[in-house]
Amino acid sequence: MVDGYLGTLTTEERMLLHLFDNPLPEGQWEAPAAVTQAGISAAVHVQRKHVPRTLKRLEQRGELITGQRHVPGAKQRRRVYGLTSVGKERAGALRNKILAEVVILKGERVEVSNLRGGGQLTLDLLSHVDEGMVFHENPVISPVSNPEGMASLDAQAGEDLVRRVLA
Repeated sequence: MVDGYLGTLTTEERMLLHLFDNPLPEGQWEAPAAVTQAGISAAVHVQRKHVPRTLKRLEQRGELITGQRHVPGAKQRRRVYGLTSVGKERAGALRNKILAEVVILKGERVEVSNLRGGGQLTLDLLSHVDEGMVFHENPVISPVSNPEGMASLDAQAGEDLVRRVLA
């Protein structure tokens, strides 16, 4: 379960925002890890095994395109995802609606768009907002995994503990 304001958005909405901020480069041989299933999983804070179902739904609606590209650091080409013009339109409208929301920062009411740093990803910005629409200096959620597919630090510590107990 995702905490904070991000938890009020559906997985599909978080994916749209992520892919809007990380467009699939057109006509290029390489694509960033952020547009792979592992990268999307890390950004939207869900386990990787839950990502394909939502991606398939977006693709059936004509909002998503897929392809095979080389990802730096990967041995094989990977499936990558990007938004169609329909997907970009829906994601852009959602993003504009969210950026117009008002949050509380140090007792002041501030529009979310005014808190955005140059080049800051929408989901990164929203990770600092709790359910009560209060902005915090540090994220109110912890990542599930990173784009390379490594488990979060908590999960890694748990796996290490199990290995030591069973060894």
